[in-house]
Amino acid sequence: MKFSVVALAAAAIACTSAAPVEKRAASDNVVVGYWVPWGGVPVSAVDMTKYTHINYGFGVTAKRNAKVTDIFFDRYYDGNNIKALVQRGDEYNVPILMSIGGWTGSQTLSTIAADAGLRKTFINNALVFVRQNTLPDYADTPDGWGMHGIDLDWEYPGRPGAICNTISPQDSANYLVLLKELRDQLDLEFPSVHKLITAAVRVEPFDGADGKPMSNVAAFAEFFDFISIMAYDIMGSWSATTGPNAPFHNGPSATADPFSFTQSIDSGLAQASPPTSWSWTTVDMNAQNPISMYVNKTNETPKGGPSDTNDINFFCNEGSVYSGMWKWKELRGPVLTTPTTAAAGWTRYWDDVTQTPWLFRASDKTFISYDDIQSMTIKVAHAKAKGVKGVMLWDISYDYNGELINVLQNIHCTSNCPAPPTSTTVAPTTTVPPTSTTVGPTASVTTTTPPVTTTPSGPCNGVAAWSAATTYATSGSKVTHNDHLYTNKWWTQGETPSDSTSGVWKDEGAC
Repeated sequence: MKFSVVALAAAAIACTSAAPVEKRAASDNVVVGYWVPWGGVPVSAVDMTKYTHINYGFGVTAKRNAKVTDIFFDRYYDGNNIKALVQRGDEYNVPILMSIGGWTGSQTLSTIAADAGLRKTFINNALVFVRQNTLPDYADTPDGWGMHGIDLDWEYPGRPGAICNTISPQDSANYLVLLKELRDQLDLEFPSVHKLITAAVRVEPFDGADGKPMSNVAAFAEFFDFISIMAYDIMGSWSATTGPNAPFHNGPSATADPFSFTQSIDSGLAQASPPTSWSWTTVDMNAQNPISMYVNKTNETPKGGPSDTNDINFFCNEGSVYSGMWKWKELRGPVLTTPTTAAAGWTRYWDDVTQTPWLFRASDKTFISYDDIQSMTIKVAHAKAKGVKGVMLWDISYDYNGELINVLQNIHCTSNCPAPPTSTTVAPTTTVPPTSTTVGPTASVTTTTPPVTTTPSGPCNGVAAWSAATTYATSGSKVTHNDHLYTNKWWTQGETPSDSTSGVWKDEGAC
């Protein structure tokens, strides 16, 4: 599991090939969802109209009888969930892929990729999911499930994810060989139907032999149809301080990791945000009036939502500790009474730099970093403006009444696209004026009252000219440019107003 975080990740356009998906044009934006058998959502309850692709998580490689290439799945290995997913996918023209790996399932991928014989066995086992079944009633070990492709979730080539994973300086080079051989075998067995290869990858490029992120990953684009970059877990309970789990923009360099949603797109990758959250217990945060989301924290991670347990990870025999993770559906109600309103005892803040919300409970100094529909709307709009292929949700079971997947539908929007919702954010000891009061270097307190521009006469009177250096953080902000009045649809800086209907600026007409 992607370190147990719900994530929205925009699929990377940089690694999208021209090969079409059967029944769906390659130019379509994608909305990918992960479905897991332990999520508690029956296959029949998934709204297939909201997804273009669904990945089944996970096929897991593990050592069995001295073999490292067995792939197992489902609680009882009966495959009924896969069968049901494929059937529903065919009904709705939604490709269903088998995702292999994951946080706890990448233990042996380095060993497999390094050995020609193991690669061959692995590929043959992986193709079990893609081949058409010829056995009655899916008896015993089937020889095919009729899935539409393979999603590889190796966490991570050249760098440890889970502590028991094998790694090698040659992982990325070996991964490329594995991909080529997988692509060749798929094309050989399915000459008339394109089968997909996709991947979930970290926010940085794969590590090279020198242990540093590769400066050029173009060779991988030949084999991936698209990739989903996990632009979350940037900061968490493992970090030195509290901070944003999935920042839209980079946080202050002295306190935050140098990664963000926009940074990954600008560097040739693309990704998304998370509808879960991580909680920490803070040390230095003023319980009555917190002024920053970056403060020292305790070493002990508090229990997260109701599903967070301290069970031992049997894959790596890791110790029993809480993750601090809250699913979005667990936040709604006890912690958030609406998607952007905190429940009693909690206060919601908005960080203008990273464009993310955070929650604070003064009674026990608990801090929660998360994404909500406001920050997600900003990210999806930016991804669309940058030409990103689409978005991905980890996982389907974490949603609440479709609140998150509905935001992701904005990737298909062509005109009059939704602006981020306004929100009520109140600090315990701060007087809130009609618009915004800054209570620290990054945090601000906002109400739902929109900014007001007084115009004596004429639509542009009193409206400032657009400036590339100015941040327009609130949707509906007015500027003038080339004798036209414009309003922004979402957060923007440095994007020149134009008459394009798909951009951030809406042309309100001539002055």
